[in-house]
Amino acid sequence: MNYIDLVAAGSSIPGYHLWLMALYFAPFIPVLLVLGFNDWELLLSMGLIASLMNDLFYHPIGMILFGRKVDLLDWYLFQLGFRGLETRWSLNLGFATVPVSSMMMGASIYTRLIITALLLIKWWREE
Repeated sequence: MNYIDLVAAGSSIPGYHLWLMALYFAPFIPVLLVLGFNDWELLLSMGLIASLMNDLFYHPIGMILFGRKVDLLDWYLFQLGFRGLETRWSLNLGFATVPVSSMMMGASIYTRLIITALLLIKWWREE
């Protein structure tokens, strides 16, 4: 879980989301070094799972750790793409800022789920 975002508004820092993406994968680099570079599917899938956990449990963790009041039904409807073109935040890449709609967020979540499943199936069959 991205603790930094729960404490400070990290998304206002230029390039914040690029940094965050790198941090999703960084903890799993030792796994790649131990298992070998042929297991890159495992590293990629673990980083994608980390990003999914942040996108799916950000507010529930904020509620548990900091007592934040959030309408979880409304938030999940946005996260899963059911709020259409409504935007609530922007992807900060440093060189560009992209408004993120509910449909875009949902598509990102579903795409990562599918890619993760395919990568893990491929990795599992090779073992």
